[in-house]
Amino acid sequence: MGKKSKRSNKKNNGGPLRTGLAAAVPTATAAPATTICETICLLFGARELDEILKLELKYRHLETFSTDPAEDVHVLHAIGHANYASPKDETRMNRAVHYFERAKERIDANAHDLYLRDSLRYRTDIGMCLADLYSNGRDMEKAISSYRWSFANGNRPHEVKDHHIITISRNFNRFKKCEYTIEVLEGSMDLIRRTFDEWAQSQVETYLIQAYTKFGEFLKAKATNKKRLSKDRNNWIAVMQSGEIEEGLCNYKAAIAHFRKGVVELQKQGHDGDSLSRTRVIIMDLATALLKYSAANEAEAFAIFQDELDRCVDPRRKEKILFQMGTCYRKLNKWDQSIEALRQLFLSSTRPHGGPILLQANKAMAQTYLEQYCTDTTLDIDHRTQILRHAIDHSNQVDEVSTEMHLTQAQLFYFNGDKQQAYRHLKLYLNARLAECKLSCYSCKQRVRHGSVPFSCASCMVASYCGRKHQKLTWKNERICHKVLCPLLGHWRMAKKKKKKHNGLTDEDRRKYEAVFDTFFESICPYNIRHAQPTEPR
Repeated sequence: MGKKSKRSNKKNNGGPLRTGLAAAVPTATAAPATTICETICLLFGARELDEILKLELKYRHLETFSTDPAEDVHVLHAIGHANYASPKDETRMNRAVHYFERAKERIDANAHDLYLRDSLRYRTDIGMCLADLYSNGRDMEKAISSYRWSFANGNRPHEVKDHHIITISRNFNRFKKCEYTIEVLEGSMDLIRRTFDEWAQSQVETYLIQAYTKFGEFLKAKATNKKRLSKDRNNWIAVMQSGEIEEGLCNYKAAIAHFRKGVVELQKQGHDGDSLSRTRVIIMDLATALLKYSAANEAEAFAIFQDELDRCVDPRRKEKILFQMGTCYRKLNKWDQSIEALRQLFLSSTRPHGGPILLQANKAMAQTYLEQYCTDTTLDIDHRTQILRHAIDHSNQVDEVSTEMHLTQAQLFYFNGDKQQAYRHLKLYLNARLAECKLSCYSCKQRVRHGSVPFSCASCMVASYCGRKHQKLTWKNERICHKVLCPLLGHWRMAKKKKKKHNGLTDEDRRKYEAVFDTFFESICPYNIRHAQPTEPR
């Protein structure tokens, strides 16, 4: 017999070590991996996310990482998570969205594959990560769609992480998608109470109450906040939100009491930067509530405004204070002070290309000039002409299409002699008002739901109210109050009803509602004077 050969214990019979995928496996693994799926899954299990990113850079050109749908989902989820967990930058986040979306498509395309059911355990994490990524300003509709997808078919809701729920809720509130916050938190409340710790539950309650308040669900916000206050009556966040809720419900006296208490609670916590900043916010809310409650509080409110303005070093916060001052002065019919505050805002603005605060300031300036034009009886014709031009110039800087802006534009066009454009904007305003009155209280904007807004105006049958108190608040407290709008809203409701029934309006019908429109415009500005050379608003 021949001599027995001695084989090396080394792999590859003593040849060169393997390179590529197998070399990327951590040394702690028992056996070398031979496929992309095995390699990446082992790395993911060992939390070697940097190694996964290196492989992703090498193999990102591949359309699929495995012919097996289940394996492909594993790989796409691992690579997506590696990008998601890396330091936050736009490129990494876009890569994470890309891989999570591919995994989502793979699951949907193979939903009936029995073998793929094992991969569905990633569904919750994929959906929640996508909702997190989209909710940060990318696409709110896709964010809520991804959240719903993660819970489809009752798949592992217990795997939802508290940081996902908190981040998604915060982002929805931040981008004014409060109805989505409500959907997420109300739908997850049982899970939150069972599995989240005390701190996470407190965060969730804060975001839910904030969403209720911004969305006009003041009664729900009040009930939720009452439960939280029963646990900790000295919680400054709960106290502050109590003030916001009461202010939303037009209970200004109660709101003032809560804001004062919130300031005291924060002052007890010390004088660190966060406490001082929060105190400043509550103090500004207090000043606004004081003026809403009574014009007799003017001296205290504007002393607060001026004190905050003198203390302020942040230019953006200074802009907000000046905007609030300008708005409050206008509501007190102090037009010169309103215009001066808003003019300071424009001069101190740090945003040469504009921004939301400048658009709001232009809108406020246009409204201030318009209020002065319509109510100041001491002006001569030249001064009135100049004021109207200023109002038009500032309104032309506003791109916002809102109910309030339609009414402003309607007045400016009418007083400048362009009746057709005035009628067009007034129709848009009335259509929006009819839609809004079906949804919320005319005074406090409390959402109409479950009998929370039970009363309606018997005359126009459009305006809805929480109660008689709120009906009195808007009856005649402003130049364009409900007493002035009531016949206009009622007539427009009947005109739309007739148009729907008869598939259109006759010329006689149009003449009637145009006559009603003219009566309305003349009633809100009895000192109106036509001008020879009108300045066309946009």
